[in-house]
Amino acid sequence: MNRKQTILAVDDEPRNLKILRLSLKDEWGLKTAASGEEALEILKTDAPDVILLDIMMPGLDGYEICRRIRQTPKLEFTKVILVSGKALLEERLKGYEVGADDYMTKPFIPDELLAKVKVFMRLNLVEQQLKDLTLSLDEKVRVRTQQLADAEAKLVNSAKMSVLGEMAGGIAHEINTPLGVIMLVIGQVQDLLLEQPINVDVLLKLTARIEKTTRKIGEIVQGLRTFSRDSGRDNFETKSLKEIIDSTLNLCAEKFKYSDVALTIESIPENLMIECRASQLSQVFLNLLNNACDAVEKRNEKWIKVSVQQNEKFVKIRVMDSGPGIPIEVRDKLFQPFFTTKDIGKGTGLGLSISKGLIEAHHGSLLIDSNSVNTCFEIEVPKKQFIDGAV
Repeated sequence: MNRKQTILAVDDEPRNLKILRLSLKDEWGLKTAASGEEALEILKTDAPDVILLDIMMPGLDGYEICRRIRQTPKLEFTKVILVSGKALLEERLKGYEVGADDYMTKPFIPDELLAKVKVFMRLNLVEQQLKDLTLSLDEKVRVRTQQLADAEAKLVNSAKMSVLGEMAGGIAHEINTPLGVIMLVIGQVQDLLLEQPINVDVLLKLTARIEKTTRKIGEIVQGLRTFSRDSGRDNFETKSLKEIIDSTLNLCAEKFKYSDVALTIESIPENLMIECRASQLSQVFLNLLNNACDAVEKRNEKWIKVSVQQNEKFVKIRVMDSGPGIPIEVRDKLFQPFFTTKDIGKGTGLGLSISKGLIEAHHGSLLIDSNSVNTCFEIEVPKKQFIDGAV
């Protein structure tokens, strides 16, 4: 049930308050105040829809009361009609300046007063309904935006797991091989310990090999952890580009060996740092490397080259393979979701589309180098993320 709308009439003349009460009838709830100070006390707890406010009162006058009303958030919808025995233009203009909605002169014409109050009551109600609708729409937009963000994160993660699944065999082999080495060396250590005297030099060499091999497994596991984590809500952090690329290579090196693809990584400066989400860049690199490997594995000449260029503000990473380039008719479709040139059952068609989105989220670009004789993708990202329109 809707609440009854209310009016506060403020006037230091009891006769005027009586006339107002008779004019307004009982259509709305009416409270009265005989001074500005009394009105402010009432407004501490009440938020009337309309205030009829006399200008000339002892103490706080109508202008000051109106000014304070406009500084009170809970009274944002309250309509103020200033009342005066004078009809001077200066008074009306000053009233509008302090926030009044309308102006009336005494003596009142009851029908005019009633009509004005009805208009402002409707206006007050409409404004409140609009605010409620806006808040409702804002909440719906917020919820829908969050739903879309969650769906996008799931899609990105799905594509990530798809690429990781294609690498799973190679990663398992990459871990099993050093584990086999460790087991073999442990056997050698055990045999050595049974000999007298113990050859300490040989023992140190064997334990050093175990340490090196264990560290290699640790690098692969750390690469998996970095790659597979949900990074959608990560903050941008300053990371070494070389470490990101090396970590990614740990996940696909075995696939290149198995496919007999020669991988060349041009020297990357140790101190080349970029502000990024490392997991997302790793996902893009792995997707491009995986695609390149699939594209050349059946060619006579099989190679992939990764190079890095930089200037003061940007870093460019090129992933080139021995393929003959992307046909023009395919090039425009390549970054569209679900488009793929791979065989059925191999690839989701989401990798490049998602990779492009991840790079653009870094204020960068992912493009095909149409001038290259071979297939070449270029990633360009800023070293520092944009702040207030600057890099």
